[in-house]
Amino acid sequence: MTANRRWLDDMPEDYRGFYLGQPDRQRPPGDVDPDQSLLIGDLGPDRPFALDYRPSLAAPSVIYLSTTADWIEVAPNIETLIERLGI
Repeated sequence: MTANRRWLDDMPEDYRGFYLGQPDRQRPPGDVDPDQSLLIGDLGPDRPFALDYRPSLAAPSVIYLSTTADWIEVAPNIETLIERLGI
């Protein structure tokens, strides 16, 4: 996860707030912690998805950056995501 922190390094300060998000109880988590997450892909321009290790180091949740609601949990863990995708 240390290497993952660098994705914000070259970003202008005024964009960081968009990418980091804000905690949101109605559509959790709302935010991302670069020190406790791992970007694993991109759904399109400015729409990364990541493993979020804050809930569990052994079973991270899967989140993505929505264009309308900050970071949203897609699945509570990778196994659930794979099951939902029918893989």
